[in-house]
Amino acid sequence: MAEIRIVSIRKIKIGSKVQCDIYSKDGALILKKGNIMTEFALKRLEALGVTRVLVEAGTVELLDDDEKEKEKEDKDLPTDNIDKYSDTFILKKEFEQGKEALLNKDVNGVRDVAVSITDKLLTSSSVKKELEELKYGTEGVVTHSLNTAVLAGAIGIDNHFDEKDIEELVIGGMLHDIGKLYIDPAVLNKKGRLNDKEYEIMKTHAEEGYKKLCDNRGVSQKVRLMAFQHHENNDGSGYPKRLKGDQILWEARIIHVVDVYEAMTAKRCYKDSMLPGDVMEFVMGRYSTMFDTRAIDMFLRTIPAYKKGDLIKLSDGSRCQVLESNPKNSLRPLIVDLATMKVVDLYTDKKYLSKTVTELISKEGEIVKHEN
Repeated sequence: MAEIRIVSIRKIKIGSKVQCDIYSKDGALILKKGNIMTEFALKRLEALGVTRVLVEAGTVELLDDDEKEKEKEDKDLPTDNIDKYSDTFILKKEFEQGKEALLNKDVNGVRDVAVSITDKLLTSSSVKKELEELKYGTEGVVTHSLNTAVLAGAIGIDNHFDEKDIEELVIGGMLHDIGKLYIDPAVLNKKGRLNDKEYEIMKTHAEEGYKKLCDNRGVSQKVRLMAFQHHENNDGSGYPKRLKGDQILWEARIIHVVDVYEAMTAKRCYKDSMLPGDVMEFVMGRYSTMFDTRAIDMFLRTIPAYKKGDLIKLSDGSRCQVLESNPKNSLRPLIVDLATMKVVDLYTDKKYLSKTVTELISKEGEIVKHEN
């Protein structure tokens, strides 16, 4: 299979085969996947402001400093470790396709991937099992968007939403941060705290994403509003329009909770990951202020703080493995003490009521500690 690369259009040979559909701002198809790049098409793409296209590596015109140029381009793109997902993860193929579509800002491709993700979630024997496979510890806008899509879809399924509504939640999850792909990479991937000017630039991603999605007639208004409103807070303190309560689209309120949870539990170039339980506490502490109460209730019922198979450390120093998440309180799962092999229900065992999870040890060996 030929290697596929995202490259600057100035390095593409005339006569090369394009590997993605390319659309104008009004949704008109300019160049179909598999078609040949002509001089006329190339000039039209340049006039429309297209800077990168997906092509076979063999069709790229290598410059003398190409390797340095490619290295610079790669550094400018968000880091996404889709390859870390196990081969048994039923959404692995969709995540790979989703990464390609998002990095190319291919909204129609994203929608197709989202439909496929929805179909697989709806036919999966256990949606919880797919949640257990999600890698919150990876970096990048793309991985975050894919994780958010699956989490939002799981909430829809677990709370008996209509199939169409679940599908729109998944699409909205994938596209909610598409505006970030238009942010200066120096700001997007900055290590350390953003200054006031940089933070204002970052905040433009909600409105920018909405505008870009409005250019595509195939995207529903609900999905556009999920991108526009996913940083609006229930008490009116959010952005970009300081909306409150029922002024905020219902689906955007769900995406808001999931977006914050996924971002805080994930490792980024500018921060370490947080313990899922700590993030759950953060979310619950902002009940009705930052987050919609009904959205939080659905989130807490669906998303496990500690997943089956997780290795954890308790406040008494004992190392344990999670056997089952607790649907009543996911902060108190069923565990097995690895030293004694004793099975303990942290929710009901009176001897363990004062003991809490202080560390999460990932399968990759990374340790996430409790925030003191």
